[in-house]
Amino acid sequence: MKADLNLALIKRLKISDRPVGLDAKGALVFEANVGNKPYILWDSNRDAPPGFGVRVAGKKTYIIRRKVDGVSIMPTVGNVADFLDLGLARKKAAELARSMVETGKNPNKMKREAGALEPTLGAVVAAYRNHLATRVKRRASAETLRAVDRAANKFKQWNWTSLKLKELRTDEIVEQFHKGAATPTATEQTFRLASTATKWAIGKEMLDAAHEGRAPALTANPFTILSLHGMYRTRAQIAREREERGARNPLSPSETLGPFLEVAWSKRLENDNRTGVDFLILMLLLGCRKSEHAKCKWAELLPVDELKTTSHVWLGDGGEYGPHVFLHKTKNGRNHRLPLGRMTTELLRRRQEAAVEETLRRGFGAKSRAYVFPARSKFSKSGHYSDATALLASLREESEIAKLAPHDLRRSFGAVMTSLDAPEAVKKRFLNHADASVTDTYTKPEWLMLREWMERIEQAVLSRAPNVYNALKPIDWSPLPAPDPHICKPPKPRSGRPPKIAAGEAKAGTAE
Repeated sequence: MKADLNLALIKRLKISDRPVGLDAKGALVFEANVGNKPYILWDSNRDAPPGFGVRVAGKKTYIIRRKVDGVSIMPTVGNVADFLDLGLARKKAAELARSMVETGKNPNKMKREAGALEPTLGAVVAAYRNHLATRVKRRASAETLRAVDRAANKFKQWNWTSLKLKELRTDEIVEQFHKGAATPTATEQTFRLASTATKWAIGKEMLDAAHEGRAPALTANPFTILSLHGMYRTRAQIAREREERGARNPLSPSETLGPFLEVAWSKRLENDNRTGVDFLILMLLLGCRKSEHAKCKWAELLPVDELKTTSHVWLGDGGEYGPHVFLHKTKNGRNHRLPLGRMTTELLRRRQEAAVEETLRRGFGAKSRAYVFPARSKFSKSGHYSDATALLASLREESEIAKLAPHDLRRSFGAVMTSLDAPEAVKKRFLNHADASVTDTYTKPEWLMLREWMERIEQAVLSRAPNVYNALKPIDWSPLPAPDPHICKPPKPRSGRPPKIAAGEAKAGTAE
């Protein structure tokens, strides 16, 4: 049934009566609608798109019908009560009609499917984490995955995990970012992770949608609002803030480097601290990160085919490079090879002897024997030493140094290079900065040049502690004038319950 629809007519329509024709004057004729069956009154107005009408059922809705490739498609335009202007309903119906002709699909169904495809923030972060953990190239480290997990926990606390990305308001993101002002580094890391994960998800969804011939369900990244507002700190700002709060504290070559080494060398001989002290001194002499040299094994205990895939120390004079350390897949994903100076080589030779003694004394198996720094407990899952935080705190207190974190030892190595006016190319290679020119393969002249600089750096470091220098120098080098060796303070008594008294001793004490 067709009629020239207007709002007054539509308001008169009801489910109990249905139009069956027109009278002599052209007015609609109604009769009882037995069973209250839904019906459609089509719009004959010239401004209405063909197939537009109103469907009367439990409620009144505008609909539009098109036949595409022999298939009839009839989506809902909207509830009559939502359109105060009939012209707007006709305009929307025309847009839906064009979409049906272009796609051959019900646009409302497509919208529902797109809504179902649009992921939640929690799903995006979980998918991105899985991508980082399983990708073939540069698979994420355990620390990177822990950072993702920390961010995911934050989103859970904020009740964002179950929200779809389009439901995240930009003002809410900005507000939450401001709340983390007290911990700017952690806050920025959390939101950068969310933005990166969303960007990755958008790229993947674009490809999936193109392959499936549909509109992408995810197109906008709400976290870009932070970049648009310039809310992330610049590198200059971060450097200034670190300087103001003393976050970076390398050892000073002229003041604290020598006392630290003298105390460490003394502490090395007491309370089974040899492995830990060697661990810290090697960080200082090589400028490496603690996570990089902790896993090193002795090269002679490795099969030849594992030398390219395992961090190791090579102490022999033969081979292509002579004494060196090889670090497999460092923070930037690249391998890193460093020459060993003569005093560092001597320290590692003594370390090799100590490692054998330690593993035998502690009853370790072959797993720990292979490591340059074997674990202190035979129950260690990794088999190697990795955390010298408590020992470093003890050395810092004994040396009367206000602040010193493990990574400051790497910064100290850099400070010594700067004091020696080392070329930028040498600094870049030794510190293994992420750069295409950094590699673990060298020509013979390059390697000789790096070895010469490593020995200059080594001597500059150890000469600040004459007792350490004299202990490790080659026999044909002249010793340095040295003060009396440092004597460490006795360790503080441990807190806790008093030791148990044997039954015999207790009886004797009672008798007295």
